[in-house]
Amino acid sequence: MIIVRIARGISQHFQVRVTEWIMTAALFGWSLVLSLSADTFDSSRSFSVIAQYGDEGIWANLCLLAGLVRLASLVVNGTFREFRYAPHLRACASLVSCVFWGQIALGVFVASFNGGNATDVINYMTFMGIEVWNFFRAWTDTGASHKQILPASANADQGEGPDRMRIDTDDEPHRG
Repeated sequence: MIIVRIARGISQHFQVRVTEWIMTAALFGWSLVLSLSADTFDSSRSFSVIAQYGDEGIWANLCLLAGLVRLASLVVNGTFREFRYAPHLRACASLVSCVFWGQIALGVFVASFNGGNATDVINYMTFMGIEVWNFFRAWTDTGASHKQILPASANADQGEGPDRMRIDTDDEPHRG
């Protein structure tokens, strides 16, 4: 039953969060490539600067960790409405990913002055820009998740009686 609940939660929110899913796949892809090829950074001058921060193993593990946190936050958010901090996890995952892609973009940018590929700068800056969008999108969802139970007087214009209260979540209003 939990599998059906998770599948339903993911499918109901997939279109809205498609860029987050794509960037999760990018993190897992980077992790996989770096795990399988220990000489990735040696194969291109574009990676010479980020290689100074850590080897492929370190970057692969960071990507894997960030991807797993993002995946968990996407599964929890929308599937388990009672966990109201899921948008916070999504925002945090987007921020971490934004910093990650930003570091790669900066490293590739600096390396482009020493023979690295300048077009890589555009690629990784685009990834960073998508993560900025994801962060702002998730952050607006955190505001919706923080709405408290509205007093009965605030519900009067909604046609709800004085004994009924409305709870707003990140997706849709629920009657309590």
